[in-house]
Amino acid sequence: MDFKDLASRLGFDEDDFKELVELFITTTLSDIDKIKKSVRQGNSQDAAAASNSIKGASGNLGFDDMFTLAKDMEMQARQGSLDNFAAYITDLENRVNALNNI
Repeated sequence: MDFKDLASRLGFDEDDFKELVELFITTTLSDIDKIKKSVRQGNSQDAAAASNSIKGASGNLGFDDMFTLAKDMEMQARQGSLDNFAAYITDLENRVNALNNI
């Protein structure tokens, strides 16, 4: 992932963008914890709300793959289904953790 290019497209300098990404990582990991809790409790509405939060933040930062994944999770949860959420959560965590290595 090219932070310099993403920062430029969004009108940020690279250092400011990296600060936003650090905040995104912290917030998204918290939202993932909310999703995990929601799945354990069978609460699809809370899972949808946390997925929506991730969708918005990732879309704003240009993280298109995470945006699409969170959007799919939100749509499924809004329909009352939490099927395959364990796999979605793992995928999302891997993508977020990969940002730490950039």
